Amino acid sequence: MSEEDSVALVFDATVLSNFASSDSIDWLTTEFDQIYTVPAVRDEIAQGIDTGHAFLEPAQTALDAGKFQIPAVDSTVADRFESERDRLDRGEFEAFLLAWENGWTLVTDDAAGRRVAKDKDVDVTGSIGLLVRGVVRGDLLLTLANEWLHTWTTERGYYAPVDSVNDVLPDDYE
Repeated sequence: MSEEDSVALVFDATVLSNFASSDSIDWLTTEFDQIYTVPAVRDEIAQGIDTGHAFLEPAQTALDAGKFQIPAVDSTVADRFESERDRLDRGEFEAFLLAWENGWTLVTDDAAGRRVAKDKDVDVTGSIGLLVRGVVRGDLLLTLANEWLHTWTTERGYYAPVDSVNDVLPDDYE
């Protein structure tokens, strides 16, 4: 496994909900070996289920089974980022903090979260980035990646900047 393959990823609720809606949480938990989220995201997933979003249940099951590590967020670190706290919801903010504090990659599709991460030199990727990574590495069929993206956009109202994973594959992908 290369160093790139073992990068720690910190997930927000949007990305988890996308993968849950396409019944692909198991792919995440087997594809990536250092996956984290934060208490606020765990709470957001539970609240979503409580309000009738049953498609989130695979995410909750994975969280309950410990497939995502959920460390506590250091509140003293949070105090250093008051401006950022005002720009993000609680789950995105905690995920950003965990990624920043440990030098890990933030996994978010939220525009504000991505801007904050980039402003603070935190590596960031999103749902589509994970699909691309899986396809390029040969661990995910392109047709399946496109099916998942289609589910996210048509069934869950996810805004994607592309219509197909093909649109963002590297030029040298064969």
